Amino acid sequence: MPQRDNRSTMDTSKVDARKKSKPSNATRATKLYRALKLDIIQGALAPREQLRINMLCNRYDTGASPLREALNRLSAEGFVVQHDQRGFAVADIPPEDLHELTFTRCLLNEIMIPAALKNGDEAWEERVVIAHHHLSKTPPFTSDGQVNEEYLSRHREFHMSLLAPCGSRWLLELSEKLFDWALRYQYQALRADIVGSRDVAREHNELVKATLARDVAKSIKLHNEHVRSTSRYATGKRERTPVV
Repeated sequence: MPQRDNRSTMDTSKVDARKKSKPSNATRATKLYRALKLDIIQGALAPREQLRINMLCNRYDTGASPLREALNRLSAEGFVVQHDQRGFAVADIPPEDLHELTFTRCLLNEIMIPAALKNGDEAWEERVVIAHHHLSKTPPFTSDGQVNEEYLSRHREFHMSLLAPCGSRWLLELSEKLFDWALRYQYQALRADIVGSRDVAREHNELVKATLARDVAKSIKLHNEHVRSTSRYATGKRERTPVV
């Protein structure tokens, strides 16, 4: 009895495997978006720097299509500006905007914190405690003095967890965007080599205590002091500290 020819089946399987292992444009664009955003926040891509497609393709080892998708996403978030004739550039961070940014973040806290403390359940409290624990166990700087990316991720997760049950995804999205914009100012100060100390860990501990106690007035006060201290630090009026 003649044997069945399985070559076509095997070839199809290999093709399917390659398709599965090859990342999609959407996946590559998302990774590029994160890498570009981090480089913009940290200042590796400087304010007003022209983002030339060929240069970025070489730098991030990617193609033009996912790169443009990532740049368009960053443009929608305000981290990148698009000029009709000159392509893309990193958005500027003028010092005069920091006061307005700080004011807006504090105003959001006064709206979101009362709602979060009212709506948050026991499971939310556990998430806050876990997020704080992860943050407290993560060093803000690497052994070579660079800002630890894992710290950034856990720090963001912690602060967003405090506001999570506020009941408005629109306010949460705005809060996240303003949080990222504030980071750009802080990194600018870090590159200026402002030195000193600030007990950010203690500030985070106090935020957790006030949150779990459902103390609205104290929570708002501590959050806004935290934000304003960061603003003063970013303008060089405070000492060097981990990102807050």
